[in-house]
This record gives sequence, C-alpha cells and structure tokens, in this order.
Amino acid sequence: MRRWLLAMLASFVLAAPAVGADWMIVPGERVGPIDAAASEAKLVELFGAANVTRVAFEVEPGEAVPATIVFANDPTRRAVVMWRDPETRKSPESVLIRGERTLWRTDKGITLGTPLATLRRLNGKPLTLTGFGSDLGGTVLDCNGGKLAEFGLDGPQGIVGRMLVVRVEPDPALQDTVAYQQTIGERELSSDSDAMRTLNPRAYELMVEIRPR
Repeated sequence: MRRWLLAMLASFVLAAPAVGADWMIVPGERVGPIDAAASEAKLVELFGAANVTRVAFEVEPGEAVPATIVFANDPTRRAVVMWRDPETRKSPESVLIRGERTLWRTDKGITLGTPLATLRRLNGKPLTLTGFGSDLGGTVLDCNGGKLAEFGLDGPQGIVGRMLVVRVEPDPALQDTVAYQQTIGERELSSDSDAMRTLNPRAYELMVEIRPR
C-alpha cells in the first residue's frame, strides 16, 4: 500500500508543471510571469539564478542599456528584459524575443516563425509594414483597424496603442527574386501586395511592451 502511494505521488510530481513554465504573452500586460511588478530579483526566484544574466544590451549601434536576459543559453526560451528603472532593475518596460523559434507566444498564437499570411488572417485586414534591407526592415507598422490592435493604430500624432512590435523577414533564398527587390527600401508596403504574398516573410522578432502600474 505504501509503495503504491509513493508511486502515485511520484507520478503526480512528474506531471506537475515546472515553476515559471508559463510561456503566454499578453501584450501590454505580461510575458509569461514577467509583468509590471517584476524585478530582477523576482526573475531569479522564478527561473533560478543560473538562468538570469545581467547585460548591457545594445538597442542600436553605440547605445546600450542595462538589461536582464532569462535563459541566455537556450534560444527557445531566451528573452531580454529592459527595465523602466534600470538602476534598480525593477518594473519591466519591454521584453525582446528574437530568433527562429521559441516557446513564447501571444494569446492570439503569434510567435517566432509565424508567417505574414497568418498575421494577415488574424488581423482580418491588410497590415502595413516597412520595406526590407535595414535594421528596422519588415516591421509591422499598423493593423489598419483590424483585430490585432496590439500592433497600434495610426493617429494624427503617429502610431498609438502599440503594445507589440513584430518584425518579419523572408527566406534568404528569395533575396535574388524580383519580389524581394520590389520590397527593399524605406517605404511602406501592404501585406496584400503581390510581392509580400510571394515572399510570405516570417516573424523573427517580437518586442512586447508592458504598461506601468
């Protein structure tokens, strides 16, 4: 009887979710357990000291900010936290997720590798994005009144309400195609253009904003 009880308890422990194993992104609110009340100390508590790394993160050439990386050595769980209060490393301002694939995904299913065609379907309307060929190329700029309001809306003073920035890029094998050449440069393009439909670029970067409390 005792042996059976121990076996049942062991199976329950193995089936239980690991602490911090929450990969859901709610733009504006949280990235898993990382919310507006989080701190670097809380990240250590959630993920373990071995999985939390202090860095000076380069946001653009020559400009670095204090940041904290969780799971720096695991590309499927890696996330860069930038702080509203960088001195105390409290109150996350934004969380950056970059790469080919990840466990992190939004409440609407957007993740690294999501094709532009899927983003268009989720939005229900064409998306506006920047041309390729620069550091900010392939940035989704506007949901154009669609369902993905977290992308922001174009107002009289620019984009407002943006809680999620998604950047997409096409397969490198397509860079010599006519379609790719038609999408290069500082211009705004529609997801419904023939070139974008042909390329169907995929998300390689998610920048999640977190509202202050």
